[in-house]
Amino acid sequence: MIVRALRAHARGVTGDIVLLWVVAAAFVLSTSMATSVPAELAEAPAGVRAALSAPFSAVHATYGAVLAAVYGSFRYTVDRRDGVVAQRLMLQPRWVTLLSRTLGSALGGTVVALAGLAGGHIALAVAMGGVPVGWASVGSALAVGAGAGLWGLGVGIVVQNHLVALFVASMSLGSAVLVAMFWSAAAHGFPLIALLDAFGFDVTAVGVSPADGPGGSVPVAVGWMLAALVAGGVTFLKRDVT
Repeated sequence: MIVRALRAHARGVTGDIVLLWVVAAAFVLSTSMATSVPAELAEAPAGVRAALSAPFSAVHATYGAVLAAVYGSFRYTVDRRDGVVAQRLMLQPRWVTLLSRTLGSALGGTVVALAGLAGGHIALAVAMGGVPVGWASVGSALAVGAGAGLWGLGVGIVVQNHLVALFVASMSLGSAVLVAMFWSAAAHGFPLIALLDAFGFDVTAVGVSPADGPGGSVPVAVGWMLAALVAGGVTFLKRDVT
């Protein structure tokens, strides 16, 4: 039953216009950072360019996470509006539908994060004359994207209205950067900064001071993700979606 549900969900990926548009947005947004790189850096030694490009990994992950959350919320709310969710519930139990959408949102969030990374690295390569790829940070960025996709799914299920969910999903993550401008310590309690910190990103690159103690961001990030999934799961299992 689960395999059949996953196959049905996978078939919809080929026509996933939401994923296509969000991937395009992630790529374009990440390439825009090339405009902030001084032209003279292209002439700097390779070691200098590598050191200067390192903080951009956190920026790439941030862009990818916010748009991955947008995808997770928008994918569900659009399908709910168009009757796709109700149709699936006629063929399979709610928990199976929820499981397939959870996995699909995590995978979609990973794809969005990958597009953001690709755009960012291309932009830096053009602006700085080539920079090394940190494969460890790539894996971490994809993991952050998957977590953000799950966050967006939870928000979408609870909010239901796709335009409102679009705003709530993006602001609930992106607002951490705004909070950091006024109260950096408090930003560590927000889901985006907790995710970035938990996967080893240098959060100072997005305007947040380092955490006071090591490892504290991991339970915060896990707690936020579980809260989103539990709230979304309970809502999906109990609420009428027609």
